Amino acid sequence: MIPSSVLEQLEFDKVLEYIAKYAATEGGRQRILNLHPYDSIEIIEENGKAVKEAKDILIEKDYPPISYLPNLKDILYKSRIENGMLRSEEIKSVLALAEISSVTAKFFKSLELNVPYLKQYAERLFYDKAFEKQIKRIFNESGEISDAASPKLREIREEILLKSEHLRNVVNRILKRLSDTFLVREEYTTQRDGRIVLPIKVEHKRKVKGFIHSESATGQTVYIEPEETLELNNEILSLKFAERREIERILRKITALIGERSAELLDSFEIISYLDEQFAKAKYALEIIGAFPTINNNAKEKIIEGRHPVLLKKLGREKTVPLDMEIAEDKVIVITGPNAGGKTVVLKNFGLLHLMVYAGIPIPAHPDTNIHFYEEILLDIGDRQSIEDDLSTFSSHLSNIKEILGRANDKTLILLDEIGTGTDPSEGAALAASTLIALRNKGAVVLATTHHGDLKILANREKGLQNASMEFDADTISPTYRFKQGMPGSSYAFEVAERIGLPKEIIEKAKDFLETDRRKLEEFLIDVEKKSARLSKKLHELELENARLRGLSRLYKEKIEKLEKSKNKIIEETRLKAESYLAEMNREFENTIKEIRESNARKEKIKEGKDKIKQFREAEVFKKAEPKAKEEGLSVEELRVGDFVALKNSGTVGEVISIDHSKKRAIIIAGSLKLQVKISDLVKAEKPKEKKTQSADVLGKIVSGVKSSRLDIRGKKPEEVEFEVIKFIDDAYAVGVDKIEILHGKGTGALKKTVWEILEKHEAVRNFHFAKIEYGGEGITVVELK
Repeated sequence: MIPSSVLEQLEFDKVLEYIAKYAATEGGRQRILNLHPYDSIEIIEENGKAVKEAKDILIEKDYPPISYLPNLKDILYKSRIENGMLRSEEIKSVLALAEISSVTAKFFKSLELNVPYLKQYAERLFYDKAFEKQIKRIFNESGEISDAASPKLREIREEILLKSEHLRNVVNRILKRLSDTFLVREEYTTQRDGRIVLPIKVEHKRKVKGFIHSESATGQTVYIEPEETLELNNEILSLKFAERREIERILRKITALIGERSAELLDSFEIISYLDEQFAKAKYALEIIGAFPTINNNAKEKIIEGRHPVLLKKLGREKTVPLDMEIAEDKVIVITGPNAGGKTVVLKNFGLLHLMVYAGIPIPAHPDTNIHFYEEILLDIGDRQSIEDDLSTFSSHLSNIKEILGRANDKTLILLDEIGTGTDPSEGAALAASTLIALRNKGAVVLATTHHGDLKILANREKGLQNASMEFDADTISPTYRFKQGMPGSSYAFEVAERIGLPKEIIEKAKDFLETDRRKLEEFLIDVEKKSARLSKKLHELELENARLRGLSRLYKEKIEKLEKSKNKIIEETRLKAESYLAEMNREFENTIKEIRESNARKEKIKEGKDKIKQFREAEVFKKAEPKAKEEGLSVEELRVGDFVALKNSGTVGEVISIDHSKKRAIIIAGSLKLQVKISDLVKAEKPKEKKTQSADVLGKIVSGVKSSRLDIRGKKPEEVEFEVIKFIDDAYAVGVDKIEILHGKGTGALKKTVWEILEKHEAVRNFHFAKIEYGGEGITVVELK
């Protein structure tokens, strides 16, 4: 069981509040707000499956017909009380539960998606149309108890209407008589205690026989029930008491009916609340572009592009720096770097992502993320000075460390922020070092942040420990908040001090006070970080270029295969047509022979004609087009640098300039292109003749074509221009053109749509838009290349 203090410090409650806003029912909302990490991998994975199914339903279909329901548990328990009575509003809430249950059950029954986990819950939902009908019939359209609720109620209400009409007639006659004699203040009636009374001027109250109910605030008017209406009012009041008794009888009867089905209704309420919880999680997953990771303690722990959920909500996806981290054999990670560089955020993010998964909540991370299941998460984060216990910040940290050391084992995740601070630096570093070694020996996974340089050396020297740091941009003197594993970081204290304007002489004097070895170490770390940043940038650029070339290679391979299939198809169609034509000729020839025979022609002439037909039939054009046998590629042993080779099933010929025997790959120069290919995809070829080759012609066409910077595809069909547009972009990119134009015209918009779909997917395209109105507007697309 993870302590509530850990949940609070890692801001788990904030995530629950985000998700709860998506809940439709009060039961679902309470389930979410009361969520706590589960202590079983099986339960966690079941919740993960449920959320995934809910997410699939939202994407493929729609939100199920679950609408607002209050918490009905107390109402349903109250319905079980013998001779108990629910109020009309409470009964209507139960009716809403029954209706939502039935339509939700119907929704899941009609689903064609493979969502077995949620369907097994939906199959248990309450479904009884007769029950719904019994409750519905006691209410009218406005939600009041209907006259049709019982024959007796209808009879009573009809009697009330007749008596009330008679009473109004009597009162109106009295009112007319009194107004003629100016005894009433105004010609109107009112009610007191459910009885109709007349407003009489106080000075004339003795002139009207009847019962005085009250008087006005000013004392100028008294409200008298006339003597003539006393009996009628009594009868009406008695009928209203009878109406109330009958309504209570009806409500008790319905309450008893609900009580009989309360167990089923309670189960259905819990299921709807559960479904609502899962769909709220699914909606949150769609909002954060999240996924549910794998939980496998036998594989290395790997967080891929894991964003902090609270920062993601506050800053948005683009401004939230993702976390990438792997934990395998070295389970103790010492994180260093500048202040305000994001070290504490890394600890909290790592811990919070685990808590979310343990509670069955998708996380804002890549689907290939794999986390480990820890029985406990222990932490010491922030300054926790205790006045009540007379503890300093350092003493408070030590108390936490003592408790953590006592509970740590190989199933524990431990997060330590600024370990070893609050006391003498050398003594604090020594205590921190011994603590980390002890936790390593217990097999715990530990993430610890620090500014102690000695701990960087310890992590580099000791087995089971590893360095990590928060990246810092030395050029702008500002943190990037990006986590870097495997290398320690500098605190950049002097650089930060210089940036905020601390006097230079103070900074220089401080450097003199710093130990020489320590200063050299910090300078070395800064230099390593700068070089690492440059190398990372270069590597990223090379990866992008490699991805582009792989895409081009795949595209051209697909086109070649498509052309080969088209060629074979055309040859086959031609052969069939020729055979048909030949058969027709044969029939005509046989007829001719028949005629010759009948006319006693020479046999030699007949044989000569048949031989000609046979030769025509065996001609090359009529041979069946068989696909070429698959060419066998070269082996590593057969290939040498300087050999000329061709790509299998293509006309591309190049010279081998490099061979990687371990990876069985070779680099070849083909015209102006340098290609890295598998050796098994190559076959031996002749050296091209020393003349203007086809590849040179193509390159010339590329350059000349790109100089115009415009491709005109007007009047062509969308399926005809795809290859032409892709080739035009590739050619322009290959020769370094940064902007081109594609003239597709306005027309029906089909060409424009095809062009834009190609541009959206092409890796070389940085941006594209319509030309300015004076240069063609929506008839021309301007493409900016990377």
